[in-house]
Amino acid sequence: MFRRARSSGRSPIRSSLYLRAIVAALALAATSAMAAPRPHLRVALGWLPQADFAGFFAAQANGLYDRAGLDVEIVPGNARNGAVMMLATGAYDFVNVFNSGVALDMANVHLPYIAIAAIYQKEPTAIIVHDGPDAPRSLVDLRGYPIMISPEALDNYWAFLVGRFGYTSSQVRRYTGDSTLFIATPHIAQQGYLTNDVARLHAAGVPIRVFPLADAGYSSYGPIIVARRALVDQHPEIVQRFLDATLQGWCLYLHGDRTGTDRLIMAGNPDYTEQNASDAVAAMRQYQLIEGGDARTQGIGIMTAARWNAYFQQMQPTGLYPPHMDFSTLYTTRFLHHMTCDSGQ
Repeated sequence: MFRRARSSGRSPIRSSLYLRAIVAALALAATSAMAAPRPHLRVALGWLPQADFAGFFAAQANGLYDRAGLDVEIVPGNARNGAVMMLATGAYDFVNVFNSGVALDMANVHLPYIAIAAIYQKEPTAIIVHDGPDAPRSLVDLRGYPIMISPEALDNYWAFLVGRFGYTSSQVRRYTGDSTLFIATPHIAQQGYLTNDVARLHAAGVPIRVFPLADAGYSSYGPIIVARRALVDQHPEIVQRFLDATLQGWCLYLHGDRTGTDRLIMAGNPDYTEQNASDAVAAMRQYQLIEGGDARTQGIGIMTAARWNAYFQQMQPTGLYPPHMDFSTLYTTRFLHHMTCDSGQ
């Protein structure tokens, strides 16, 4: 399931062998963990269960956390209890934060967490407009155009858009996650996630154009796993076992049988469907969110100093962060081992 990354081609293996490979990879950790009490770990998603968090659910559904000697509790969030709120409580061992901006905010106010893996190598947010003869054809064309943006985005990628394209606060319309106003209003744009909003708007019969922020040069990572710093310092072996199982869960989800994982996701989010999950995986592959970029050669979850520095420098004109902020302790790559998934095809 997991292979050491390299630039040459991969030897495909049959999907039926995935779980055996994972069992072998975790056998040593599981054997040593059996002698000790199983640590209870709390993982905060920051939003409702969906395929964007599938690595956690796949690791749970396929017994990978159990085999690693871990008792893992996955805690959903919602509009009132998002990732930032969950971080601030300090009550979670791991939190899924949505991009590099949230992670920098975390470091800027000295929250006791450290990034250990970037699951999405690209920011999966896009600006979406209605298609038509007079529709905007690029993000440049959206200068002065009304755009529905969430409050959390104002001190995040909206600041990038203001600096890069000259957007102004007069364009902002509040976005709450409901596309009803967008669907009913031809001359308005909205933020959206490549893994869910795009497919849902297509399914609703809305002709749209999609402008991914990553294509405009926005260098943020997408969802990032952060760990409680004390856990990293005092029990790195637990962090290692958790991350290994989670990344292996992602490999299973992307290239194996997703049935059990999707069932677990839908149990926690009854409005989510198998079609939603299939659409999300298709977007992950189309935009190379997880296995593209540096992950092609350095393994899924990879983070690099060059990428973090590029984002920090890109956001400097926004004034959101001190110009001499030390973000070197914001992340660690000690738990990443240049592993990549086999295609299984």
